[in-house]
Amino acid sequence: MKGLVLLAAGVIFTGCIASFAQTPSASGAVVSRYEAMLARLKSGDTKIDYGALRLAYSETKDALPAGADHGARQAMTTVLLNKKYPDFFKMADEILKTTYLSPETHAALSTAYRETGDVQKAEFHKAVYLGLINSILATGDGKTTETAYTVITIEEEYTVMRALGYSVWNEVMGVKGGHNFNLLSGTNETTHETIVMYFNIDIPKAMQNRKNPRP
Repeated sequence: MKGLVLLAAGVIFTGCIASFAQTPSASGAVVSRYEAMLARLKSGDTKIDYGALRLAYSETKDALPAGADHGARQAMTTVLLNKKYPDFFKMADEILKTTYLSPETHAALSTAYRETGDVQKAEFHKAVYLGLINSILATGDGKTTETAYTVITIEEEYTVMRALGYSVWNEVMGVKGGHNFNLLSGTNETTHETIVMYFNIDIPKAMQNRKNPRP
């Protein structure tokens, strides 16, 4: 970690403001690139470019740098574990209304639909979850600042750690070469191996700065 300056959690997010492209719809109205790609996904096209979709979302004015609300996701998971499916589906749908690219929510929906016998919807949400996760894993290997995984939300960091089999027990923020990083320490639930995973958080920092610009 030579040259990496560690910062206390809660540091003010900084970054440049990103603009988002817009494309005309068939009716002549202007829609954002994210809205156009999201419409394709919701229509069933799960072969889209998830990396481009995530980036397009991060450039919208309503993008949430933390991802889906942590408390809402915890409550949703608890309801699913208790197999209260009607309540679960309502909670999951509410999360997707504001944060459709929440990988944890899609994973939970895939499980719930499979348990309730709707294989088609289970496969759809599984495909979305895997598309989101694999697009993050394609950005690096998480072993160094130079090969850090690039995320657009903090939620993505923890979802990737869980997908790789690690339980997170520590988080440290750092800066190196003008880039911002989160370093997550985790333990593999099977092998008990401990690891430090690097995540580039320039994008969520820029999103936060756009919402709360410095005076």
